[in-house]
Order: sequence, then C-alpha cells, then structure tokens
Amino acid sequence: MRMRAWLVIFMTAIACGCDRQPPAQTPPTAQKPASGMAVEIQGVTPLLPDRRTHVAPTGTGQIFWVQESPDAGGRETVFSLTEGGLPGATAFSNTAVLEAMGEREGGRGSLQSLAIGPEGDAYFFFAGQTRRKLLAALGAFSPATGQTRILADAAALRDASGMGNTLALARGSILRGTGPRTWLWLRHDHGFVLLSLETGPSGPALRRVFDRVRPADNETLDLVSSRDDLLSSGDGWVYLDRTRGRLWRIGPMGEATTLADVSDLPRAVSAPATDERGRLTLFAPDGPPFVEPPDEPAAAPAPQAIDLPAWVTLDADRRTVLARSKFRAPSKFNLRALAFPEIVRDRSSWLGYDTQTGELLRIRVVPR
Repeated sequence: MRMRAWLVIFMTAIACGCDRQPPAQTPPTAQKPASGMAVEIQGVTPLLPDRRTHVAPTGTGQIFWVQESPDAGGRETVFSLTEGGLPGATAFSNTAVLEAMGEREGGRGSLQSLAIGPEGDAYFFFAGQTRRKLLAALGAFSPATGQTRILADAAALRDASGMGNTLALARGSILRGTGPRTWLWLRHDHGFVLLSLETGPSGPALRRVFDRVRPADNETLDLVSSRDDLLSSGDGWVYLDRTRGRLWRIGPMGEATTLADVSDLPRAVSAPATDERGRLTLFAPDGPPFVEPPDEPAAAPAPQAIDLPAWVTLDADRRTVLARSKFRAPSKFNLRALAFPEIVRDRSSWLGYDTQTGELLRIRVVPR
C-alpha cells in the first residue's frame, strides 16, 4: 500500500509539472525607467517652422545654424548665437558659396549640411545647378576671417565618390568624429558612398571608405536614408535603419552587426546621438511605432508601452527611458507635439529643432 501511495504522488507531481506554463522570455533589450532624473527643455531662439534645419554647435558656447529654403534659388543665410547673446547673421550663405565657385550669375543651390571642424571652421556640403551643369561642393567657412573656401568641387566629388553624373541625385551629410576625423556621406535612392576628408601638405583630399556594407546573416543594408541617420561613433558608425526599426553598428571596413531593435519606438524617432559617456540617445516623439504590436500576444512579451514623448538611452543591451512625466518644459510647449528630426550634442546637453513650432531648443538630462 505504501509503495502504491508513493507512486500516485509521484505521477501527480509529473502531471502538474507538465501543465505549468514555460517562463516568459526576456525581451532583447531590457527596459527600465530612469529613477531620479528628468528631461529639462528650454528655448534657445525661434526659427521658421517646418524647414530642414542644420545646427552646428562649436562646443565652446556658440551655435551656428542654417535653414534650407523651400524655394529653388532661395537665399539661405547661416546665423550664429553666442551664449547669453542675440542671434545674428554671418557672412556665410549659399550665395557666398556660389561666389566662391565663380557661379554667382545663374547658379542656385542649398546648404545641405553644416558641421564644425577641428580648427573651428564650419564645414558644409552644397548642392545645386546652373542651366547647363551640376554644382556641388564640400567646403569650409572661417568665422574668424569670413572667408569661404571650396575643398572639393563637383568634378572632384564625382571622381572620389564614383557616382559620376548620379551625384546630381545625391544628398550629402558631414559627419564629425573625434579629433580631426571628418567624413562626407553621399546617398541617393540607388546607392551611397562614405568618403573621408584627409588633409596633408598638398591640401585636402577625399578618400573612399566604402560604398556597401556587409551585414551578418546575408541581410541587405543600404545606407540611403534621406535623413541624417548615420552617426560617427568610436572607430565606426551607427545607422538607424528605418525600414526595419533597427540600429546597426558599422565597422571601419563596412562590416555591420545589429546593435539594437527599436521597432517598438515611433517611426519619427530622432536620428541617433551620443551622450558624454558615449551611450546612444534618441528622442521618441508621440506617434505610431515602426512595427505595430500583434493582436495576439507572442511567446516573448513586447517591451512595456512607453508614455510618449520619451528620452531613450541605449547602453549595450539595456534601454533607459525617461517618459513624458519626467519632462520639464515651459507651459507654451506642447510636449505631445514635439518632434526633433535630430538632436545635436552640445557639451553636456543637446540641441533640437522642433519642426512644429520652429523653436530651437536645448535639452538636458538633470537630477529631479
């Protein structure tokens, strides 16, 4: 009888164990709220709303910016603002670039990118045309002298990039790394190329770094986003792939590995930036995600819903989120409507242009 009783107990335990649900799997990126911190937003200066805007802080208290004109041939002036001062126009504009190229009569074009170089000059990429030819230039403006210099014209850019006449379709962005490292990212719907700007005794020169990337698992990845979604980071780059909702780490030779899945974040998330510790930061506005959550719960639970807008920090496989309740901003700003196409690091804070209001804003992460 005793043996039979033990057999019944043993079989019952096995049956109970079989009915037990398997433990839930951990999402790829562990998400946690940031306790004791807040996002502080302050106005810097009002600009025109809904314009493609390029902001370039010097890191010493001065900010340069330019807004692309919606009209072909419209004037685009670079403005500057020193901490504690008032904004003012500089001597640099798209017209100054045309003059430096000798194309003032009949030429037109836009300043598509602006970044501060290692010597304090403002590097720029210009694209335009005359009635007869393509105009393109990588150049530098000296705030000290007011001089605009052309470092590479359309012919040099065509040769260095290998794009030939399709350069006319390309958008260019200047990427700044640590020290003197500077790159030009050219792309259009059908291809891209990353060029490095190198200076030497014979003057500046462009060198092709790569024009394709090699992801693992035989995936395809083309760096063709029209937004400024490529970031210099360490000895490589980080790319926000908006088709998949994924961040990629790209190495010096073009090798690519998945860095983080951000498909649950809004499609209009800002281009990636870094903080002073080298961690990736993103501004997530209110809006639909890259990938809508399934109607039926999957085996692996989706990350916890975020109260948008939110400030997101990625550190290895950990995601830290400062949700809307942690934001502090003047009452005139509608937090739900804030939208920053990119956030640009300026010392221990970031600058963001809000497309809805046209305000240039400063963002800080501070103790509560």
